[in-house]
Amino acid sequence: MTQGLIDLGLGTPRELGRRHGDATATAVRELFEVRLALCRVRMNASDAAIQRLAESHLPALGAFDMPLAQELAGLSESTGLAPWQLVVLNHYTDFRDIRAPATDEGCSVVYLPHEAGPLVAQTWDMHGTAEPYVRLVRGQATGEASFAVFTLTGCLGMAGMNSHGVAIAINNLTPDDARVGVLWPALVRRMLREPTAMKAVGILRTARLGSGHNYLVADPKRVFNVETTATRLAITHTDPSRGTFHTNHYLDAGLRSHEQPALPSSTTRDRFDRLTRGLATPPTSAAALWALLGSHDGHPRSICAHLQGDDPAASKTCGGVLMDPTRRELRWHRGCLHGVPLPHAVVV
Repeated sequence: MTQGLIDLGLGTPRELGRRHGDATATAVRELFEVRLALCRVRMNASDAAIQRLAESHLPALGAFDMPLAQELAGLSESTGLAPWQLVVLNHYTDFRDIRAPATDEGCSVVYLPHEAGPLVAQTWDMHGTAEPYVRLVRGQATGEASFAVFTLTGCLGMAGMNSHGVAIAINNLTPDDARVGVLWPALVRRMLREPTAMKAVGILRTARLGSGHNYLVADPKRVFNVETTATRLAITHTDPSRGTFHTNHYLDAGLRSHEQPALPSSTTRDRFDRLTRGLATPPTSAAALWALLGSHDGHPRSICAHLQGDDPAASKTCGGVLMDPTRRELRWHRGCLHGVPLPHAVVV
């Protein structure tokens, strides 16, 4: 898919932020209003309380990485949104977890070894009203590796790869220790500055996390699957010769005791079981793996999930991404993946 590709080119972090905002300002403002409305309902909070909590996250970003704080400032300047409003847009899942951690949203991530090099892929499941805002953003800060991130308008990055071949896929987890921390899209982007998967995981180890995620981090030679809460971390897979996958529940026994109960509408166990069966005989090509991500077996609680019904904000697969770290190629699609042919590659 090329429609929806935003190429920021080469520039300072502030310039990249401004260019992102210049290209998508109306959409960024719309998405902020969508996520603010969700916060009001799901957090049972007033606008003033939401603003205070969002503003409390800004010092953590500046302390963690000033270039990304500058990129967020550029986005603010070009969209007219205040920095706290961009916190709500970027950090929505972790932000919401501080007050209302139970959710039915989630993603499925897969690492697949292949004779031509490993593949990293995922669905992106979230509130269905986010789908129109899914984009691929490509750019390069001066002196750094270039990057391409599967993301939302106004969001620093949700999953992606850099020109070193470091690929990051991510899915949400809901622990009991959510707190004020680094915006998780900024963490993804900071990790994508690193030349190896191991060094990217080193950044993850030292960051002040806001809530739980699963990070699948790979390069052409190594892979790490890392489960986190806000204060704890466990590596559950490191063997590049074996495939692995993850949905939205903890696999590590030590972290499992800190997991919030899932909503009845959660599909994490259904998708995990379907991936277990689908990967028992591993796909032999990128196209076959992409088709598995788009499976509607068990619809609507399928790998490509559709829980919307009459609620446009209920969880659904809003897109997907497949990355080849060896070739530095990324393929992506916005919307339902079922029956969608393998997209054309974007070179990072």
